[in-house]
Amino acid sequence: MSIKVKHKNFKPLMAPLFLLASGLMFGQQAVNDTLQKDNTKDIEEVVVIGYGKVKKSDLTGSVSSVSAKDLAATPSMNALQALQGRAAGLNIVTAGGAPGAGANVTIRGGASITQGTEPLYIVDGFQFDNALNIINPNDIESIDVLKGASAIAIYGARGSNGIIVIKTKTGKKGRTTIQYNSFMAFDVLSKKIDMISNSEQFVKYQYEMAQLQGKTTQWSNVFDNSLGIDSPGFYTGVFNRISNRYASAPALDWQEKMLGGTGLTQNHNVNVSAGTEKTQVFVSYNYNKQQGLLQNASDTRNSLRANVNSELFKGVRLDFSSMFTSNSVNGGGAYSGMKKILLQPITGGTLFTQDQLFNTQTFPDYSALDSGFDTENPYIETAASTSNRRARTFLANVGLEFDLLKNITFRTAGSYNWTNSKSTSFSDRNSRAFLTDPVNTGINGSIGNSESYRYQITNTLTYNKTFGENHRLTALLGNEIIYQESESNSMRLIRFPTILNYGLDDITNATVADKDADKSSFSLLSYFGRVNYSYDNRYLFTGTLRYDGSSKFGPENQYGLFPSAALAWRTSQENFWKDSKIEDYVNDLKFRLEYGIVGNNSIPNNVFRTNVVGTDYPLNNTIGNLALVTSSVLGNRMVQWEEMRSTNIGVDLALFNNRVKLTSEWYNNNVYSMLLQTVLPASTGYSTTFKNIGSMKNTGMEFTMNSINLKSENFRWSTDANIGFNKSKVLSLDEGRSFRNFSVGSNRAGMVTYYATVGEELGDMYGYVYQGIYTTDDFTQAPNGVLTLNPGVVKPASGTPKPGDIKFAADNEKGDQFTRKLVKIGNGTPDFIGGLSNNFSYKGFDLAVFMKFSVGGDIYNATKHSLSPYALYQNVPSEFGDNYYRVVDPNTGQAATTLARLKELNPNEADRLWSLGTTNSSYITYPSSYYVEDGSYLRISMVTLGYSFPKEFLRTVKLTNARIYATVNNLATITGYSGFDPEVSAASGVTVTPGYDNSSFPRSRSYVLGINLTF
Repeated sequence: MSIKVKHKNFKPLMAPLFLLASGLMFGQQAVNDTLQKDNTKDIEEVVVIGYGKVKKSDLTGSVSSVSAKDLAATPSMNALQALQGRAAGLNIVTAGGAPGAGANVTIRGGASITQGTEPLYIVDGFQFDNALNIINPNDIESIDVLKGASAIAIYGARGSNGIIVIKTKTGKKGRTTIQYNSFMAFDVLSKKIDMISNSEQFVKYQYEMAQLQGKTTQWSNVFDNSLGIDSPGFYTGVFNRISNRYASAPALDWQEKMLGGTGLTQNHNVNVSAGTEKTQVFVSYNYNKQQGLLQNASDTRNSLRANVNSELFKGVRLDFSSMFTSNSVNGGGAYSGMKKILLQPITGGTLFTQDQLFNTQTFPDYSALDSGFDTENPYIETAASTSNRRARTFLANVGLEFDLLKNITFRTAGSYNWTNSKSTSFSDRNSRAFLTDPVNTGINGSIGNSESYRYQITNTLTYNKTFGENHRLTALLGNEIIYQESESNSMRLIRFPTILNYGLDDITNATVADKDADKSSFSLLSYFGRVNYSYDNRYLFTGTLRYDGSSKFGPENQYGLFPSAALAWRTSQENFWKDSKIEDYVNDLKFRLEYGIVGNNSIPNNVFRTNVVGTDYPLNNTIGNLALVTSSVLGNRMVQWEEMRSTNIGVDLALFNNRVKLTSEWYNNNVYSMLLQTVLPASTGYSTTFKNIGSMKNTGMEFTMNSINLKSENFRWSTDANIGFNKSKVLSLDEGRSFRNFSVGSNRAGMVTYYATVGEELGDMYGYVYQGIYTTDDFTQAPNGVLTLNPGVVKPASGTPKPGDIKFAADNEKGDQFTRKLVKIGNGTPDFIGGLSNNFSYKGFDLAVFMKFSVGGDIYNATKHSLSPYALYQNVPSEFGDNYYRVVDPNTGQAATTLARLKELNPNEADRLWSLGTTNSSYITYPSSYYVEDGSYLRISMVTLGYSFPKEFLRTVKLTNARIYATVNNLATITGYSGFDPEVSAASGVTVTPGYDNSSFPRSRSYVLGINLTF
């Protein structure tokens, strides 16, 4: 259920703020009412940081933590879905709801404009790309999101976009336990776009478009039995014929046909934990298959993990972990054809029966009548054009730890990570590709293979010593080597034989249209150190230094030095605090300050040199002569490290016997010497080069609250909430440039331009300001019928407007004419994001309600843009179909010629949308504020009701634990957005081009039944 709030500037601001405030008030009231001491020891939780771990009370950096319990509360395909909204400052935006669809992950807004903003993932001490999407959520013990300089600087070159540290589960000492967790999810479409659904209305709308665009004959061929337009009464009787023929005619609901079924997801996870005093083992297997709502759309995963921890000898410890995953995605992981479903004609008129309309490829017939028709039958196309992406990953980590002396520990560890993937696509005789060009393209397909491996060797020496009663010192020294190599090859094949076609299993008789191959490598050599000092548990200091050398830079600039320092003062440990009554209410108060510099080398390999590529050079009227030329990218030996200088101030507060815990953060991240690809003058012979130019900053605040609101012998209610504010600002760009622009989409698919402008926030959308339409009041009509635009009315960029034409705001100095000057029409970056979780338990029952919200970000609804009327036979949203400006007079069947008649045909004409004339067919390709909508939302993301069986019953059936539960995911969304889902990012650069929705696959609602068993 999507609850649409029909207000242009709707922002559900008060809802999340009220929920946060109510949580605080309820929590505080509950504590005052029930003054029994809470026995939680969360204050002593351990947080995993770089190359070590610390007690939460000793933490000096900015870190958000999510436990295995929090992740397990959300039955999900991967940890990305489970982590959404649960950590302040972490923004995860999925590309859509299709099985295997990717996601954009940023921490505190990211730290780059044109390069990657993906955080660094560290799993059990080693780098692991795309970890949240690969690792089985059931295997995760905890996730720590490192955000401040003190926390991330230990990783130097790789930490500028933040770090997500994942610790996987290990075996436990004691008896062997076996856990089986399983759930079944039934997915249904959560929302439909309201399209014209009445055949009579659809055919009349089609006639108006055909008449105004000179395509009446084409219309008649489909909807009027090919009746000639010169037939007596053709025009005057056309509306009566439409009513008689289509008033009770059925209409095809394409959304229901294509997406109205039920998708099935099944997840099965088994793990075994066993351990003695010296050796602990953890083994798990996970099978997960998601069958999407769309045919041929699925995501299948298999994952196997084994962790071993052992004390080999006294003072010598071994840890080993390995993982193998196999993932197969059918349908490509995303579906870009949602608009094809929405645009389909809902009646075949007199040309097709409803059965033919759905079950045959009608594209050739429609496109032959109107070349603008570009929407192939999606039911036939999804069967005729298939794709598959298969990936396999193997990971092995091993570490040895030696207690050299009483206070000195040496650890050496190595990791090997191998990934292989294969992508295929195939289009048969029924596909649009074949039907459009059966001779040159024909049956076609593609094959792509890639393989990569990475090894990492890390050595650390740790000194841990307590001096006297109050001084505690931990020092760390280390070095690290990372090497990564990847290679890929691909080819596109055309003209497969039409007889005895075995597809990609036999490509012998196909023609290779394109082929490509690539190989690259990258290495990083690092030295690092860290000192942690604590005095009397009151004064804490952390100092970090890292020296990184990257092969991505030239010999002169390979190395960078990245320091950081952090201070913390536990005020609540001071004597004056302990001696006062305030300690009875404020149990812990800590102030933190950190500053540091981290680097970024997220650029392609070898950009410091100009590469040579092969080409074909015609000689003596013959081709096939190999020649070598320099690439279009000019190498730059002076390119060097990008730097982010980060400041973070934090306050940690625990109230009422640790029943309420609050954390607040303020940060300022300044990025200098940004790695940007800049355009070169054509006279140089090159197109682009990389330079260290420009700077930007991200400033923001984050708040986290954890409270135990009520607690008794049988009942408990707790709340976890977080909210994060981030504001970016571009400080400088290329020499002499005040902005850079990034275009997304295409004319018919909804194109908009984003600007990164000096002095402004990232995410600015540029286009033209929509001001409605020209009405009859804007014109004066002469006796001969000629229309003249009244004084003071905005003049269009060219030509003479008519009533019903789109009107754009003036943008010239005089303010009287539209000149097609791009202006700001929105910004896709949210003002703030967050999540709220309430958990209840009563005896054996548990209830969890999780909500997440985003406030303030605009969405460019490119789906709506592409649904604007531009071709005959295509459907449009009912918002348009009910309210477009009527020009055709139903009495005459032709365009009205007087202002008076147009006014009669269009009551409240100023509130109508544009007419179907050819002028507007051009105007709707313009990026316009009409398609910019408020993307704020409050989503009830998950509701789970569970029951744990009593111990007496468990002993009878020889179980340690048994729980059953039911969950509804994506229960309801309160939003003013008219598209499928406001939580979307269809463009690749979520930092520069946020809030772009182009035909994204809708997110489904899931009804889940699950069971947890422990033997």
